[in-house]
Amino acid sequence: MVETLDNVYAYAIADYWRHEYCQLIQSKLPSMRDICMHENDQAYSFAKEHVIRASGLLSLFMPQTLGIGVGVKGLDGRYQLVNLAMESQLGMRAAQIMNKTDGDLFSPDIAEQLQRSDLQILEGAAATSDEVVLSANGVSLRSLWLKFPVIGSDGHILSIGSVVLDISKQADIAELRHSLNLLQQTNHELRKTLAELGLQASTDTLTGAWNRRRLEETVINEMDRLKRYEHPLSLLIIDIDLFKKTNDDFGHLVGDQVLMELAGVIRACLRATDSLTRWGGEEFVVLSPNTTLSTMSVLAERLRKKIGKAVFPVVGTITVSIGGAECLPGEIWEQWFNRADAALYRAKACGRNLVQIAPETPQGMGVGENVSANFLQLSWHRAYECGHALIDDQHRALFGHANKLLAAILSRRPNEEVAALIDALVREVAQHFKDEEKIITAAGFSGAAKHAIIHRELIDKAVILVNSFHAGTLTLGDMFQFLAYDVVARHMLGADREYFPYLA
Repeated sequence: MVETLDNVYAYAIADYWRHEYCQLIQSKLPSMRDICMHENDQAYSFAKEHVIRASGLLSLFMPQTLGIGVGVKGLDGRYQLVNLAMESQLGMRAAQIMNKTDGDLFSPDIAEQLQRSDLQILEGAAATSDEVVLSANGVSLRSLWLKFPVIGSDGHILSIGSVVLDISKQADIAELRHSLNLLQQTNHELRKTLAELGLQASTDTLTGAWNRRRLEETVINEMDRLKRYEHPLSLLIIDIDLFKKTNDDFGHLVGDQVLMELAGVIRACLRATDSLTRWGGEEFVVLSPNTTLSTMSVLAERLRKKIGKAVFPVVGTITVSIGGAECLPGEIWEQWFNRADAALYRAKACGRNLVQIAPETPQGMGVGENVSANFLQLSWHRAYECGHALIDDQHRALFGHANKLLAAILSRRPNEEVAALIDALVREVAQHFKDEEKIITAAGFSGAAKHAIIHRELIDKAVILVNSFHAGTLTLGDMFQFLAYDVVARHMLGADREYFPYLA
């Protein structure tokens, strides 16, 4: 909205100057037409190229018939634009002035005087004035140079404007001073209004945190800094556990109060460089520039504990799940956010009130080639082998089935697809136990009978848990914890190692 408004002012101002020149052409000799139209085009091009802001530059477009010289200098001190009146006052054509500095155009004394006032503008002065004696075509002219900053909507100086007047025209000078004072006041109020509108457009009204629009605009700049200067960049996604139940039990007004209080608790834990965004509903995002994976993990855990200890009106205490990721070179915003979001989902699936951080994607693997590659997996190692081909093959296959289940969970595959993977894993485990018992008994393992009892207990528990999962009374995280870690990893790397010597 701000940019659009500024553009309207820019082109309207340029059109206004074009109109003033047309009026002037009608009262001058036809031979001036080409000169004036050339300068019109130059002014219009300048306005379009630099997107002239609605600021002190308005004074550029005063009627030319007053004989008021107007010029614009870049921050490097070189003139970018002058009007006909200023050409006349300096006794030079525009081509002789453009891209020149005061040192190129004037005596050292005058150049030094004008450069001092430029420096005052750059240091924050609202306006400056200098009396200068110019000599043009053998005629001396006492002139008053009024300078002002050309301020952009972001509050930074774009260039320096100069208004040059013949001191003999005292009435015009007094009127112009008054106009400039009013103009500066109007510009100040306009910038204040635009800033307020910009703040409203980029802030969540309930919590005072940033909204999605502002975050995504900021992320573009931060990711560019990562690309240019290799500054680390991380984000956290924070989600209130079971927030729907809070709204259902206490009402949405209480839920809104929780969101406002939570935003305050999070802000109290953040650093000055961090920013807080309400992503939507009960989800918040913390953007952390110059922050690595390890530092972000510490911040996330501190947030989780702080929120868990806070007491909220009516509801008492709440917990949150947090997912985080550090931006990787070459990633786009959507890929980076999705990795953090998948880590959040993993924290939810593993029982909530947890922090899960997405580690870096292995080099050379494209995002999406293997969903589970971005997360902690059950990694097979040769040290886990017992030396029996069938048992080692089955153990390795069970690790693969567990990782496939994890990938399906993190990819948020449909419930029926995940349930089918769970059932398949249980069947594979049962068949493996049966084959393993035959092999270790034949090998003379003294603990074979006891080992078979452990197998039956695990299978019986697996059946109970699977039934509970299908009935909706067991979380996916608890189901995965039992199958992948208790049965596949812990049993294989614990109890199974007792019979390894008998198979050597």
